Amino acid sequence: MEDLTQTISNLVGILLGLVGAIGVGFFIYGAYLYLTASGAPHQMERGKSAMMTALAGIVLALVAYGVVELVMNAVVDPGIDIDDALPEPTPVSDS
Repeated sequence: MEDLTQTISNLVGILLGLVGAIGVGFFIYGAYLYLTASGAPHQMERGKSAMMTALAGIVLALVAYGVVELVMNAVVDPGIDIDDALPEPTPVSDS
């Protein structure tokens, strides 16, 4: 089980790095379009759209990473033992 979780963790880390690099590259491309627009509204809009799409992609990748980590932690180490979590029953006295 340790090998599987380590492999999945490594794969997720590599994919997150790849998505991050692509997202940053796309953001830089959008900034380049925006800065070289010379006041052309269509070109400026294309640049802004590219930057917003890149930011949305990066945020989505980070959220996906968080979900994968959450699921992996829940599967590998649940941390809660049901027997320890339930309180002992106490007898009710008839007074």
